[in-house]
This record gives sequence, C-alpha cells and structure tokens, in this order.
Amino acid sequence: MLRRPNPVEALLALPRLELPEERQASFRQAIAALGATARVTGPPPLDDVDGKDLLRAVGVALEAGLCDELDWITPGKAAVALFELSSALPPGRERRELGRRVFARLYEGNAETFAVVATRMALGNARPLDAPTLRARVGLVLEMPIGSSINPDPLALAIASRRELTTHWIGAASTGALPARRLAAKLLEHAAREALTMAQQGDQQPRRILVDGFNRPALERLLADREPLVWRHAAVARGLLATLDPRLQGEIEQGLDPGLDPTAWRRAAVSLVAAAVADPAGGLKHCYGLLDSPITARDPGIVATMVWGAPRLVEAEPDTAEALLERLAAFGRPDVAEAVAELLADVVNPAFGAAAVDRLRRELGARQQADGPVLRALTDQALRQLERARDRGNVHDHIRRALQAFELTGAREAHEQALAAVQAAQREVIEIAAFDPEAEDTLPELLTRLSDIDTDALESNRLTNLLLLGRRPGDTDTSVPEMERIYDSVGTWALDAEEAVDETAEWTQLRTVARQRRLRTLLHLVDLETASSAEGDGGSGRVRARLRRTIEVLLQRLASDPDGAIHRILSAALARSCDAAVREGLADPSDVFLLVAHTIADHETLSAMGEASTNPDVRGPLVALHRFLVGSTVDPPEDDLAGVTGNVRLSLSDDNPADLSQRARSVLVLSHALGASGSYRGEALRQVVLSLGRALETVANARGLSELQESASAGGNPTGDVEAACDDLRRLVSGARRRVLGAEARSDIEVVADVAPISALIERATSGVPPSPQQTAMAMTELVADLPAGFASAVSAVMGRIASLPVHAAADVFAIPLGKRRPALPGWLLPRRTIGAFYVVRSLGAGGVSSVFEARRYEERHDKHAESFALKVPQYDPTTARQLSEQQFMQLFRDEAGALLSLPQHNNLARFVTFDLAARPKPILVMELIGGTSLDRLVRSRALTLGAVLDHLDGVLAGLQAMHGVGVGHLDLKPSNVILRGGEIPVLVDFGLSGRQLRPGCGTLEYVAPEVLGVVPRGHAPSPLAADMYSFACTAFELLTTHLLFDGDDELSIMGQHVAHDGWPPKLAALAASPQLEDLSVVLAACLRRDPRNRPDVAATRQALQACRGRLETATWPLTATAAAAAG
Repeated sequence: MLRRPNPVEALLALPRLELPEERQASFRQAIAALGATARVTGPPPLDDVDGKDLLRAVGVALEAGLCDELDWITPGKAAVALFELSSALPPGRERRELGRRVFARLYEGNAETFAVVATRMALGNARPLDAPTLRARVGLVLEMPIGSSINPDPLALAIASRRELTTHWIGAASTGALPARRLAAKLLEHAAREALTMAQQGDQQPRRILVDGFNRPALERLLADREPLVWRHAAVARGLLATLDPRLQGEIEQGLDPGLDPTAWRRAAVSLVAAAVADPAGGLKHCYGLLDSPITARDPGIVATMVWGAPRLVEAEPDTAEALLERLAAFGRPDVAEAVAELLADVVNPAFGAAAVDRLRRELGARQQADGPVLRALTDQALRQLERARDRGNVHDHIRRALQAFELTGAREAHEQALAAVQAAQREVIEIAAFDPEAEDTLPELLTRLSDIDTDALESNRLTNLLLLGRRPGDTDTSVPEMERIYDSVGTWALDAEEAVDETAEWTQLRTVARQRRLRTLLHLVDLETASSAEGDGGSGRVRARLRRTIEVLLQRLASDPDGAIHRILSAALARSCDAAVREGLADPSDVFLLVAHTIADHETLSAMGEASTNPDVRGPLVALHRFLVGSTVDPPEDDLAGVTGNVRLSLSDDNPADLSQRARSVLVLSHALGASGSYRGEALRQVVLSLGRALETVANARGLSELQESASAGGNPTGDVEAACDDLRRLVSGARRRVLGAEARSDIEVVADVAPISALIERATSGVPPSPQQTAMAMTELVADLPAGFASAVSAVMGRIASLPVHAAADVFAIPLGKRRPALPGWLLPRRTIGAFYVVRSLGAGGVSSVFEARRYEERHDKHAESFALKVPQYDPTTARQLSEQQFMQLFRDEAGALLSLPQHNNLARFVTFDLAARPKPILVMELIGGTSLDRLVRSRALTLGAVLDHLDGVLAGLQAMHGVGVGHLDLKPSNVILRGGEIPVLVDFGLSGRQLRPGCGTLEYVAPEVLGVVPRGHAPSPLAADMYSFACTAFELLTTHLLFDGDDELSIMGQHVAHDGWPPKLAALAASPQLEDLSVVLAACLRRDPRNRPDVAATRQALQACRGRLETATWPLTATAAAAAG
C-alpha cells in the first residue's frame, strides 16, 4: 500500500546531506510542515518517526545552527515546530536544548507566538501553563483588543476540552476571586466562538463538550454570578452556543419572560445580541423586537446592558454591530453612552461606532437642556466618557500600547509600557485622594477619575498580567508590589471616605451616585486575587488588615440603616469581603456565618449577601440563615429526626407546642447547611447547632417538667444540652470575632452572681420548690445573653414555655417519649459499640480521668429489661499529664483496679461487678448502675432540708467507713459522686480513682487534700484514707451552705487556698462565728488539718457529727453565719 509522503521526512535526511544549502532547504521544509500543526487535523507528524533517527537529525541541525536561524518563518510557527521536535525527542541534551529555545520564545515572544504554542501545550503536557507567568500570558491573549490579529479561540477551546484543565482553569475558578471568575468566563466565551466555527465546518464535538459536558456546571455558575464583569462573558458564550443548541435558545427565550425580574432579562438580552454572530439578520431583528417590547419599557437599563453582548459581533459582523449600536444610541441614555464608550475604548478600528457616538451626542445634548441639575451632571459625565472613548488618559493609553507591543513585538517591550502605566496609575490615585468625596462641585470629575482607575487597575487584570511579563521563567511569585501599593492607597481612601459618611446629612442624588461608585470600586478591590509571597508576611498582613477594616466598616454602615439605594451594594461588598477573608485564610466559612449571624438580623441584607457571595461555602450558610430568620423551613432528613419526638405537630396545650416544635425544627434545618466546607470549626459549628436543635425539639414537646427531669436523670438532659450548646455557641462567636475582626474577648459583660440555670430550676420545681418568676426570667436572660439574634429568639421561644409547664403532665394527655435520642459517643468506640464483653447503650458523661457509659452484657444487648451497668473507661486528661505519662496512668489504673475486689457489699456503696484489663479498645471498670439524683443537683435546685443533709452526710460516712475498713480510699469524693438511690439512700459512685495509694492528679481540684497537691509532711507516707476525710469536709460544707469551700478564678488560686490554712479556711471560720454552728465547724475543721496525721478517722467523724445535731434543730438550710445568729 502506498503511503503519502510526509514532509517531515526531509528532517531525517539531514545526516545524509553534505552541502549546507541542501541541509538548510531540507530543514526549512521540515520546520514549515511542523509549524502548521497547531490545530489537530490528523496524527502527530512525528508519531511514526524512529526516535534514534530523529535524534541524529536534530543533532545535525543544532550543530549547524539551523535551530537558531528561524527568522524566515513567523515566530508562532517556528515556536510550534521547535515544540513538536522537543516533545518527540527522548530525554537528553538535544531535548533540553530545544526545550530551552521553546521557552525562550514563549517568554520573550509576542502574543501570536504564545497563543499557538500554548494551544499546542494545552493539547499535550499542559502543566507549564500553570506557572503564574504563563497564566498571565493566557489572560493577556484573552484580553487583546477587539479586532486584533490574535485569535485566542483555539487556545480557549483546548483548555475547555480537557477535563483536568477545565477543573482548574474554569471549574474551581468559577467560585474564586473576580480575576479568576472573569478569566473562566472569557475562556468559555472564546471556546464557544471556536465551537461555533467548528460546528459550521461540520464538527459538533466542541459544542457537546461545552453544552453537555463537564463545563456546563461552571457555565451555569458564571451565568448566575452577580458581578456583571463576569456574567456578561458567560451570557455571550450562551448566545454563541444557542445557535447550535435549541435548549440554550429556549433558555434565552425563557429569560425574557415578562414574569421574571430584570436580572434574568439582562442576561438573556446579552445572549440575544451574541446570537446574532451566527445569524446577523435574524439576530438583529430579535434585538429590535426586544427594544420595542414592554420589557424594555419596564427596565430601561436593559438597553445599556445589550452593549455588553456586542464585542464578538463587532469582530464577526461589524455592519450588524454598527446598526445595533446606532439603534441603542437612539435611547439617549447616559448609561448607554458609558457602555458604548467602554466598548469603543477596546476596539482597534478607530472608525467603528462613529454613527452611534454622533447619535448619542445629539440625544444627550438635547437632554441636558431639560434635565435637572443632578441628571445634567450625570449626562455631562457620560459625554466626557464618550469623548474620551479613544483617549481615556495616560493609564489606559499605556495599557493599550503595552497590549499592542505584546501583539506585535514581544514581552519585553510590553513590560516597559506596563511600568509606565503603573506609574501613571499611582499618580492618578494620589490625585483621587486629594478630592473631597463630599464636595458636590468636584464630584463629576472625581467620578470620572475613579471610574478610570477602577476600569484600568481593578476590574481587569490586564495591568497586573502585563507587569508579570517581566518575570523570569519559572518564577512562582504572583505578587506585584507596584499594584499592591495602588490597592493599599485606593482601599485606604475608599474606607476613610465611607467612615466619614454622615447618614443624617441631607440626601442628594449626586452624592448617592458617587457613593455607589466608590463602594463598587471597594467591592472590586476586595474581590481581587492577592499573592504576597515576595513581600513575605508583611504583604499578606497588609491584605488581611485591609480586609479586616473593610468588613468592620461595612458592618458599621449596614448597622446604621443606610438608604435603600446604598444598602444593596453595601451588602454585596460585605459578601465579597467575606469571600476574600475565607480565600486569604483570614477566616473559616463558619467564622463568616457566626460573625454575620451575630451582627446582622436584617432579612434584606442577608438575602443580598447570599446573592452576591461567589463562594458556595459562604453563600450556602448565609442563604440558610436568611431562611431561618424569615421562618422559611424545610423538613430535615428523617434520619436526623428519627426518634427525636413522636408526632411533633400535635397541638396538645394552650402554648401550641406544634409551633414551638417548628421553631426547634428550623434550627435543625439550619444545621444541615453548616459544615459543608469540611473544616474543623465548620463541623464543630454544625454539631453545636444540631445539638441545640435536637434539645429544643425535646423541650418543645415535653408535656411536663417531670418528663424533662426524668430524661435528665436517664442521661439525656435536654435542658442541659440547650445550656451547653448556648455556651459553645457563645465561644464560637467570640472566636470568630477575634479571628475576623481582631476583636479582643469582651470584658464588659456583666456577671450576675448566683443565677441558677434553667436545668437547676427544673430540678427545684420537680422537688416541690417552684422557682419565682424573677428567677426564671434571670435564668432565661443569662441563657440567651450574647447569642446571635436568630438563635436567641428560637431558644427564648422554646425554653420560655418551661415557666408554664406543669410539674406532671395531665393524665389525659398523651406523653411523647423524650428519651429516644442517641447521645454522642466517643470517636474511639468501634461501630459495633462493644468494649470487652459489654455493649454500650449510651454515654452517661465524662469526668477528669474517666468516661462513663450505660452498658449491658453483649448477649443481652437487645433486651431492654436486662440489667444495666455503669461502665467506666480511663481517660488520660491534660491535668494528669502534668505529672504522669499515659503509660504510667494506665499502669496505675491496672494496679489500683484490683483493690476494688476487696470492697464489701454495702447499702451506701455501688456494687462492684468486675474489671477487665484486657478489654478492647480500652480497659474497663464495671459497677452497679445507680439510678437517682446526685447531691450536687439537689444543692443547685435548693431542694434540701438541714435534716436531709445531715442524714445524707451520715450515709456518705457509712460508705466511706466500709471502704476504709479494707484499706481502700475513694479519692474523688464530691457531691456529684453521691447519688440518692430511690431518692433517699446516698450511694457512693465513681470508683475510677479508688485505691490503696494516692496517685498524682487524683480527685477534683476544689475537693483535694494538700498531700494530693504534693504538700506532704517530711517523713510521712500519705494515706488515701486521710485524703478522703479532707474531701468529706469540703463536700459537707458545700451541702450545708450551697457554696464551695474553696473557689477561685483559676487553678493556681484554688491550689493556693488549699495549702494556705491549717483547718480553718476563711469561709469555715466565718461559719464558726455563729455559736450555733461552732461545734459543726470544729468537726469539719478537724478533717481539714494540713497534716493528714492530725485528721480524725471516719468513725470518730461520724460520731462527732451525730453529736452536733442537737444544736442544729432550730437552724435552717442552707446554713449561713447570719441566719444561724438570728435563729440563736
């Protein structure tokens, strides 16, 4: 079979040719053939060439200097040819030599050279394109003036056609900063035009890639972007593709439905103009039809918007574009003049648009005579911009010359012009800063200058990319200090001006327009990509400081209830600032949510912020917060609600629990939108809000206080969960304010002493001592203090019903079960929920050195009537780590657990079942599970009498006496470790620290003896029995007075109090001042002696305490020196 001759074979003939003229001719033939392969029209030209033969040929060409004499062919084709050769060579010297020449042309060449080589690279190994210097060149190729000789469409389609490139260049960029989003949209715009060209030639694959492939989600996101600088390009892409796909045509027609809003109309209008590229006559007819429709009458701003769809039409069908512009100019609107001026400033052909400009001059000139002073000023500004469309000043002229240099000459000349442009921009910023932002006589000129600097330095990344042309190959630093200085100056001026705004001053339209323009500039500033690696942490610090100040100023302005014309752009600027804070690492998305939730409660602000944000991790929670505040809820997944309540929509009482249940459910719904970013803080926030919602759901459906108390006794504790979630939420808000705003922790919060929490009031009520309305109100105020407004409202609404709940539900009321929730289990517990031979039912709580679970034997795990046990697992905590390694801690647990085997059966001791040192994943100690209320809860609820307290203390001593009889100390005696079995018999629980030896870190700081803290008499080996007596005295004082005997602001303060006395700490001495309480105080003081050898044993203490009862008959509980003196 005959094979077609391959022109590249001329290259392989080089080693066989001897005459230089023959070698040069053969080499030229090969290079010309290779240079024509930028587009894919068949197999790679060197695909079937033997590598060794190619290596010899290239070696000859390099030695003869042929690879350096390529002026006879266009730079782009020469670069493509060298790239093809280097790609086909095996690794080695020749490949490196050609690669060096390719990159020299890539970095020093003009835009045409870069575009064709980058296109070829995008079809092969595209990793070098990710280098910041090459990425800047891609951006410049897409930013070339309308009508230039550079065609970026093949490069754009090459990037959009490869999934790995699209993910980075378009997909991720579509939610990034403004320059990244704009670049992504322009890539799709130019890729769409190339797809249109190829479809007209019969190739539909590019259209399928863009419309049905992996680019579609990004196209939809960019089309929905709130920034016109972004969505206009996506709308053009849609319009170009609509002529190839009826579905997109239908989208455009649907977007022009009169029932929609102007946002949808304007996007559709831009697409309609772009669609005229493929069908000029039909497209122009459709555009005229829109201009004559009621939609344009309802939204006149759509006329100026249509200019944004014209750039591709200008290049493809300039006559059609001229006709359309002249028709748009007939409306004589200032915004149309500004849009036309912006378009013409980017058109190469100086004659284009002359008729439209003349028409606008006539129409606007006529309007000047009829308009009022404000509109006349705006018209004057529009006319000035129209006159300066071709000559907008030094900055724009330098940028335009730089782009021309990049197009025609090369990167070095373009960079020189860019340096001149940035110097002109810096001078312009200095002049802007000299203006008084409130002086109306100079506002028109200020608006023009501000618009120019915004367009040249902020809206477009052209100047930054031109400056990056001067970087060396391989330079990974994207910071441009010259631009950073401009950003700092503009930001400082804009924020100073915004802070100086007097919202009470007389309103004028011109000032409002000027402020909108200033805020728009600020919005573009915070939406920039920043990279300050070259300036180190200082550059990054300045960016973060600017963002902090911007967020703070915008929050203050929004709090001042601004005018409606300003409100929306303020909200949008704040949203983009929050996006930037996340992008710059200043804040986590959860920080943004908490800051906004704590500061803003206005529905319209949240709605506008949700629309303006481009980061899904920021926008999603903000939208959910808006719905939460306006009460728009959707039922959460059934998995999250399973077992939480019964039929939550039953209205069973006068306070309508169904409505309150819906409020609680809205908190659950809100939790589903949080934590999507996957960050630690985001997940923490989600868990806190989820816990709050589920706890509120339980409270909302309680039929009586006893149900809540029973749930708490069983380990559920819904009211305690609400209190804990509120505390956690306050901490998260405080941390968010510190990270985002640099705010210090508040020191002006008023601390109200002795305010019993809601959970304690419920305990008191169920014990027969109902709280007063004042106590309930104070507890509620404390509960919601400093919470974000939406959360405070939900908590107040649900928890407020507790005051009207009966203690017990009426007999004819169906009680909804409240205990079906599964409490959170630790992460180390295996999914099968087994520890040794026991199955974990639920968590009961965690202390300093252990976690406690309710458990059943594994074989009885499904039998709800089977005996349950308290399963204790050692937990190595930070306090213990001060003195013991984790290995030492676990060894002590193993050594001391055996001592519990000797404990006798006693009515005041929880029954010891077993311990399993080999259990996995952790060793366990198994005790009898005691159901009842702990003494600390009774103290907090004030549900005790003096006689009951003395009986309970005697029971505690009886339990200690049984333990001490076998030489075992409890070592963690405190009110919370004493539970009343059946509400009457005190039982000692929590033997996780019990043993025959003192261990470092054992006990709870408020109750520990000095020897536990290391204060031991010389030559004495401390005993756990004496340490128990010290802890007993601390416990007894708290039960008798409801106050801690030792309390302080921090651990060191409490430790100091323990070692500073010898039996008579100040609080006990004050109690002993009453004659009636003197004997009781002496008993406790004896147990508190610093030297453990001077403390009485259990039996003596028990006898002495019984002897005191007679003098206490007339005393009332809780004991105080004042009350005792009055009784005496």
